[in-house]
Amino acid sequence: MFKLGLRSVLAHRLRFVLCTLAVTLGVAFAGGAMVFTDTLSSALKKNFAVSTADITVTPASPIETGTDRPATFQIELVDRIAAVPGVAAAVPQLLVGNVQILGPDGKPLESYGLTSFGAAWPRDPGAAPFKLVDGTAPWSSDQLALDESTASRAGYHVGDQVRIVTPTRAVTATLTATTTPAQAGAAAGAPLVSFDGATAQLLLLGRPGWTSITVSLEPGSDPNAVSKAIADTIGDSVKVRTAKQVATDGENDLDNTFGGFGTVLLLFAGLALFVGGFLIVNTFAMVVAQRSRELAMLRAIGASRGQITGTVLAESVIIGFVGATLGLLVGVGVASGIRFGYELLDLRIPTASLQVTPTTIIACYLIGIGVTVAAAAPAARRAGKLPPVAAMRDDVHVPERSLLVRLVIGAFMLLMAVLFFGIGVGAGGLPGAVLITLGTGTAVLAVVMLNPLISRYVVRALMYPFGRKAPVTLGRRNAERNPRRTSATASALMISVGLISGLLVIGASVKASIDKSLVDALGTAEILITNDGTPSFSTEVGDRTAKIPGVQAVQRVRQQSGEVGTTNVQVTGVSDGTLAGPVTTAFDAGSPAALAAGQAILPRNLAKTLKLTVGKPFELKTANGTHRLTVGGVLAPNRQLNAIVVSLPTYATVGGSPSDNLLYVEVAKGNQVAQVRTGILDQLRKDYPTIEVRDQEAYAAVAREPVNGVLVAVGFLLAMAILIALLGIVNTLALGVVERTREIGLLRAIGMDRPQLSRMLRVESIAITLLGALLGLAIGVAFAVAVQSAMVDDGLAVRDIPVLQLLIAVALAIVFGVLAAVWPSRRAARLDVLQAIASE
Repeated sequence: MFKLGLRSVLAHRLRFVLCTLAVTLGVAFAGGAMVFTDTLSSALKKNFAVSTADITVTPASPIETGTDRPATFQIELVDRIAAVPGVAAAVPQLLVGNVQILGPDGKPLESYGLTSFGAAWPRDPGAAPFKLVDGTAPWSSDQLALDESTASRAGYHVGDQVRIVTPTRAVTATLTATTTPAQAGAAAGAPLVSFDGATAQLLLLGRPGWTSITVSLEPGSDPNAVSKAIADTIGDSVKVRTAKQVATDGENDLDNTFGGFGTVLLLFAGLALFVGGFLIVNTFAMVVAQRSRELAMLRAIGASRGQITGTVLAESVIIGFVGATLGLLVGVGVASGIRFGYELLDLRIPTASLQVTPTTIIACYLIGIGVTVAAAAPAARRAGKLPPVAAMRDDVHVPERSLLVRLVIGAFMLLMAVLFFGIGVGAGGLPGAVLITLGTGTAVLAVVMLNPLISRYVVRALMYPFGRKAPVTLGRRNAERNPRRTSATASALMISVGLISGLLVIGASVKASIDKSLVDALGTAEILITNDGTPSFSTEVGDRTAKIPGVQAVQRVRQQSGEVGTTNVQVTGVSDGTLAGPVTTAFDAGSPAALAAGQAILPRNLAKTLKLTVGKPFELKTANGTHRLTVGGVLAPNRQLNAIVVSLPTYATVGGSPSDNLLYVEVAKGNQVAQVRTGILDQLRKDYPTIEVRDQEAYAAVAREPVNGVLVAVGFLLAMAILIALLGIVNTLALGVVERTREIGLLRAIGMDRPQLSRMLRVESIAITLLGALLGLAIGVAFAVAVQSAMVDDGLAVRDIPVLQLLIAVALAIVFGVLAAVWPSRRAARLDVLQAIASE
């Protein structure tokens, strides 16, 4: 039976290639994700294993903080730790992210998405996470060191002047040394600039402090015993970990980091395989129908039901195996290309040989073969039910299950989808959006189940405007005659178009909501100053701006992460007067005066989530501890203040860094905004080249850019799913030509010419395409509208349905449908009329 299946595959190369391509694309996403993440993660994990100190002591922050504002402790702890029995040496370390390294041209060096770090050169060079390559260690405020990769890319050599922008100020210093990149931790492989200890604290933190202490042990000391002794001596204010524990934590962090990247690719792999499954289901259903007499003959000469089923499944195993093999090879090639790209850019990320693990290989084959066999199983079961006597009949048909079962199941699922939508819209917020998403998935499955019941009538209605000429009528009836086949082909396109249309509506609504929220929120601040590349910048920027002619006032905004209970929040500190003009606010309760009293103001959605009202106290956890605050006001939704808002003195009390994230600039009356903006740029451009000075309109345009980027990236990946769906249409038409060879010969014999035959197949393709595109459009728009309704108070206040873009999407689908019919129609037109009539 396996040999028979293999011969069948080889005898029908077209369907083999198309089905294999669908499996290959899906497996390639999965294989590439696993190989790349395994390779990079393995290399970095090796560095954790070989580069960690005997014991590492870090501040016990109540929350997980970012590398730009790490928790710190004072030097006194070093002496206390050094006095613990078994400790040979304790060396303080300082590592802070979001440092900008400028090139000789004064522009920031491209870091290709990596965070640039600043570090203190430790008193004991042997304890540093990096090694000296050339030169001498920096030893004053006008000296620094760079990692050799960054220095090489910028063209810097020892003795050159290098400009650095730190979170506290801009400096120019002499390059006295080059180092290796950091060999462990969050900074592994990233751009690194180093200063002497005192200078590093001043430039990176703006205050004394260290981010960790590396401890080396005396020979024969037990790391576990010494770490426990350190913890007992210092108390709960520090976290003490052995080298093994640090390595394990680092590996877990890497798994989480790369796991997110891998998960995205795996989601698209699942989408590609799901859409490809429709192609495979349709292909095998048509193949079994075309070979029904052949399969019945096998039954007649002694083959059992199981052997017939096994023959069809053998074909699916061969297709799945070949597709999985090609997909794995393509995935390895993609992972290798990504790694090569990093090396080409001279990013010294620790690398290793490609990690094609047995787990990855097994997973790819299980995915490829499993999906193909599962998709082919229904047709294989139907083939096994053919009775032997059918071999003697000319009109043999493969038995199919009644559509009544599909009607019941589909109707039930559609009802569940409506319930999910209703509950989700009523619940609102993120929980509501999750329920709506679940309801959309259920609706898609419901439509897939009900599609064979409605496709015949929908196709008839859609094709009515095309007229009633013979090619049109025949093409329409070809699409109607087998509703299962038509609906399965259209469903693949429906899913892809549904996702794209939903994203278009959500993207347009997000951008419209951003525009409206900024128009409503931005008051008297004609100019806004932010930083490109890092979230925070030196307070010196605001100081200089305030002295520029034409500037009436500068209001500062600072931000940090925090937690209230188990909820992650942002904490925003604002200077006096920010809520009285630069930002337009509307209060549900309370007033801006609460800030001066040391109280907090919360936006409505956050107050609802945290179940807080005016006058109610709550505990806020930040990097330096837990703080008790009282709610002094509740704001109406405001994009500029979507965080716990406090005054700058309160912000400093809860551990906020003295670095600004945003400046609101009010222009004095009688001055032109453009002229003042130019003056600000002239004052800041030299020392702070990444500072962005924008008017309100330009600021709103920048706020929309991330939405466009996400839509482009996701749209590109969804194009793969559309490609697979179009392959399904090509496959259906091509196999339909084979199935209707005698019919096509008869049509040609009674006078249908080649252009009419081509038009008939194009009409059939358009009918299938329109069915899938319009169903997808309806589902996608319904999903997006429901999500917007649920997220009105969470950033989606405006609903914008981009009708023109949606129409273009449908028009493109029709164009692709026409193109999908080109090759099958040419194949049909080349058929010899007499041979076609004589075929069975």
